[in-house]
Amino acid sequence: MIPVVAHSVNPYLPGSGSWIYHQIRFLESFRPVVLTKRTENLDQFPIAPVYSVYGQPFLRRNLEKALVLVRGAPFRIHRDALRREGAVLLHSHFADMAIRNIRLAKEAGIPHVASFYGSDIWARARDGHFREGFDKLSRSASLILVEGPAMADKVLGLGAPERIVKVLRLGIDTTAIPFLPRSPDPDGRIVVLMAGRPVEKKGHWYGLLAFERICRDFPQVVLRMIIGGRTPRENEHVLRMRRFIEEKGIVDRVEWRGFLPYDRYLEAIRSAHIFLQPSVLAEDGDAEGGAPVTITELSASGMPVVATRHCDIPQIVLDGRSGLLADERDVDGLAALLARICASPQTWEAMGRAGRAHVEERFDIRKQVRELERLYEESRKASA
Repeated sequence: MIPVVAHSVNPYLPGSGSWIYHQIRFLESFRPVVLTKRTENLDQFPIAPVYSVYGQPFLRRNLEKALVLVRGAPFRIHRDALRREGAVLLHSHFADMAIRNIRLAKEAGIPHVASFYGSDIWARARDGHFREGFDKLSRSASLILVEGPAMADKVLGLGAPERIVKVLRLGIDTTAIPFLPRSPDPDGRIVVLMAGRPVEKKGHWYGLLAFERICRDFPQVVLRMIIGGRTPRENEHVLRMRRFIEEKGIVDRVEWRGFLPYDRYLEAIRSAHIFLQPSVLAEDGDAEGGAPVTITELSASGMPVVATRHCDIPQIVLDGRSGLLADERDVDGLAALLARICASPQTWEAMGRAGRAHVEERFDIRKQVRELERLYEESRKASA
């Protein structure tokens, strides 16, 4: 019988959550089940079974929520699911979820694996209440998984024991992203791409400033922004960038695509030539954690990358080989690198091939999930 691992994530799953879905979908030696409070995008990320609190009848759902608030106990549907499915391990995605699941794992008597991804650690590290929960998790978890060495250093700095902290790179399905050597369009047009949520750590503002600086010297270059706000704060960030674009008179040089579902996003990136990812450490302490999965995907697609030396981005972007790296918030540096790469399209194919080879070697989802399954087995043996 194949052992069962329960993946706990809420919601299951945001449109940008392909990197979590792949960790579940590509399991072979473990059978996955999902525990969540509510579901989203099941058509994009199909999996079964999913045990959703909001998927229950109205009265049962509200009773469960009330009991959780009063007693601080896990949701009964999740406790029952672990028992019914015979789960041998609980894998919690994001720090807050892992902290909430300490009791659930303890009651079930199974190893608890926690994965951290970025803002769940960096943006919360200054919160005393969060630090208390993190300390409890560090004492109880069997394993803490992080994306790269920068994230590992952050987690160790918060007091997690070194023996349970392991680097597991976020893999991508390279078979779903065909390699496409880049070259300018027949009319000479070059599309620079920025994508992601409009939050400070993504550094879109600095990328926009850098693009505006090269506009006069490169009239054939346009900026495509697959960026859409979901909260008032994010929408304000978008409005600020739009106002800047209008003030500088470069409206006809910028394409806004907004937020796209994952399948349409994969289509949109194929007609872009250069990816710009100017990530920064935000004022509130938030950071990319490891590195944006978008960089991995676009490197796999054959796109040269201009990015920053932020967190674990240098683990993906090979400076001078698959892309070019500037310092954080260095608009002059970003503009110079962007101008350099726009002026030398003869280097793009070699950069794209170097990026693809690096991703296939170090970030292929099948290889990473095999490593994940090995770590699962280690955790089971250690707790036996």
